[in-house]
Amino acid sequence: MKRRSFFQGLLASGAALNLWPGALSAASERIDRLRADLGGLQPGGASFWKRVQGEFQLSAGITHMNNGSIGPSPRVVTEGIIDALGQLEADPYHNTWGGLAAGMEDVRSHAADFIGAERDEVALTRNTTEGMNLIATGLDLQPGDEVLTTNHEHGGGMICWQYLRKRRGVKLNYLELPTPVRDTAQLLELVEQNLTPRTRACSFMHADTITGMQMPLAEISELTRPRDILLVSDGAQTPGMLAIDVKKLGVDAFASSSHKWLLAPKGTGLLYIRKEVQDRIQPISLYSGYSAYSASGGTRDVAGILGHGAAIDFHNAIGREQIEARCRQLSTRVREHLEQIPKLKLLTPVQPELTSGMVTFAVEGMKNGDVHKRLWEDHRIAAKVAQGTYAFTEVPGELHKNYNALRFSTHIYNDESQVDRLAEALEEILA
Repeated sequence: MKRRSFFQGLLASGAALNLWPGALSAASERIDRLRADLGGLQPGGASFWKRVQGEFQLSAGITHMNNGSIGPSPRVVTEGIIDALGQLEADPYHNTWGGLAAGMEDVRSHAADFIGAERDEVALTRNTTEGMNLIATGLDLQPGDEVLTTNHEHGGGMICWQYLRKRRGVKLNYLELPTPVRDTAQLLELVEQNLTPRTRACSFMHADTITGMQMPLAEISELTRPRDILLVSDGAQTPGMLAIDVKKLGVDAFASSSHKWLLAPKGTGLLYIRKEVQDRIQPISLYSGYSAYSASGGTRDVAGILGHGAAIDFHNAIGREQIEARCRQLSTRVREHLEQIPKLKLLTPVQPELTSGMVTFAVEGMKNGDVHKRLWEDHRIAAKVAQGTYAFTEVPGELHKNYNALRFSTHIYNDESQVDRLAEALEEILA
């Protein structure tokens, strides 16, 4: 794609959203500079990503490859928060429930556009766990009703259903995921085999927190929607990594953490509930509506939410498709390098439709925690000790697996040289 057509396409598509004049002036100016600079560079080229890397504040010598846990916010976000805080505290009464706070609804609109939803289907939350709790407790499930999930779910997407099992007598069924999954057909067959006449909801991660596998939600929805089964997704990992569209995914409800791949302030997230099922999912905090501030939701972190909006504008200035391609490119490089190390075994599928910006390897001959420690102490590389299925499932025996694995996340602040250093460090540690 030529530089001029790429830049004009961003503007024409509405992807480059304006921040709020006078509210976040420092953030607005930085976004304008970034957009102008990127418009003069070859999209996806080395100079393009070098310019993007310059927006981050990571300490020299640190290689952050654990974005799946927490992402580093770019300067546009931190400057926006500081700007907003100064204005908020100068007139807290008028800016907490009006004035500056009116921008929170702009953020909600931008967030809805970002994930392909309508504004009245999206609420601003603090994280995925909060969103999943709202979905589960907002359902009127009865004793004996069943929820199908997997043995790989993160606690933020699983404990809400365990709560309903304990408090309401809901039956929780765990689908045991193969590691690695062979292909999409294998997953769909497993899901269909585990549906019963009492299944009321299926709850699956969009990207597997253990292996980084992308669940084929759109295909799963073709199994659940004709049966009137709600498809709920813990989408903690995907907004900001993949150019998602919740309508195309076919999900009925979707919760995410914006402080991961979206690089937003810590403690920000999104909740989507499809309009057609909102009468079936009615959490108390949305009783007064989906607005950022409401009688049932209460006072909010105005500066943090405006910073959330700055993060969305940052992504739109770069381009969601460009970001997804970069995350995949670097993740593929990690996989290809680490597959050459004999003591590492790939746990992530290789089919593009089942991959994401995370890749996981089991370690042989050494504890994953020890490798993780060496990576940080000797090389300043931050990775993730991948949880085992024992972490959150309540099912004894065969569903409890410790893969002794490490998970690596690559985002737009990483580059090829960092991936190469990761491979060299692991070869040294595992030698």
